[in-house]
Amino acid sequence: MISATWFGSYQSLVVHAGIIAVVSALLSVLLRTVGRRLIAHAARHSEPMREALYRATLSPLVALILLGGAYVIAVLVDERIHARALARALGPALQAALILVVAWAVWNLLEVYPRLRRPRAHELDPMIYDLIGKAARLGLLVLTALMVLRALHFPIDSLLTVGGVAGIAIGFAAQGVVSNVFGAMVVYLDKPFKIGEWITLPAMNISGTVEHIGWRSTRVRGFDTSPYYIPNYIFNTYVVETPPRMQARRIQQTIPVRYADIDRLPAILKELRAYLQHHPGIDHRQSQMVNFTNYGTHSLDIMIYCFAGTVQWGESLDVQEDVLLNAAQIIAKHGGQLALPITRVQMQAPEPDLDPHAETSNPTSRDVPPA
Repeated sequence: MISATWFGSYQSLVVHAGIIAVVSALLSVLLRTVGRRLIAHAARHSEPMREALYRATLSPLVALILLGGAYVIAVLVDERIHARALARALGPALQAALILVVAWAVWNLLEVYPRLRRPRAHELDPMIYDLIGKAARLGLLVLTALMVLRALHFPIDSLLTVGGVAGIAIGFAAQGVVSNVFGAMVVYLDKPFKIGEWITLPAMNISGTVEHIGWRSTRVRGFDTSPYYIPNYIFNTYVVETPPRMQARRIQQTIPVRYADIDRLPAILKELRAYLQHHPGIDHRQSQMVNFTNYGTHSLDIMIYCFAGTVQWGESLDVQEDVLLNAAQIIAKHGGQLALPITRVQMQAPEPDLDPHAETSNPTSRDVPPA
């Protein structure tokens, strides 16, 4: 009896709320279907910016439709039951929800845009775009939090005062985090390396390709595919080498020649110098030397010092290989040979152990029997 009376009193409210809920659900399904088709169309026509825009705004728009339906239902309930608390909460809650939905869409756009934007040569460096994107997302978080608190009628002034005092205490406790953040800023602004470059930290015995530069750490993928998460303050403290930014790669090798070929050495050196001067893979703007440098333990040492005309490691190894093979041919052409380590082992028989108390016998004398 009570249930029937309650349903009769709120029948129109239940019906209207159900209709609004169904319409909101249908609209959200329709919007999601249309959005997926737009995303597929943009992908087929190679329009990454438009595809990213659709992907970034689709879910927030669906949430906005569901939020609108929930708000209308809440208004109907408020008009029917006259709940003062609900009436006071509807406005601020709607404002806060709208702020969050808009911030969600903007966050998605800020996250996608730096990856799709390819600046031209005269524009900013891609790392600066990445830095701007990170700073914008951080600012968006702070601004959204303040706007939501204001919409919910929180006392922001006192909150900022308390937050300032708490920030000082947290700053002392989080010096490492602050150091990493400033380290990231230095990497972005000074640009000792960028994403995709090969770097080396000699002091830490780490070498690999930079994959990601974050606020706290930088991810480097080693040549054995192991990931290294390096705190950003390291880059303000230790030496960082960036091999791809070399002007050329150095080749420094020592070639051993036999001591028996010392008379042939001047002709060998002369032809080696001429060979390097005309080698197409050598950077002739850099230093270039071929000299007899040392009397080794088993060889005459010839030093070859030059630079490959490439900064690619594999290509420089090809140039070095060609130089070494042709150096061996030049030495053989002049009748010389490469020296090999020689180990001489001298065998000596042990001396007999002589007894000083033993009688010395005369080998020329012999015992004569008695007559």
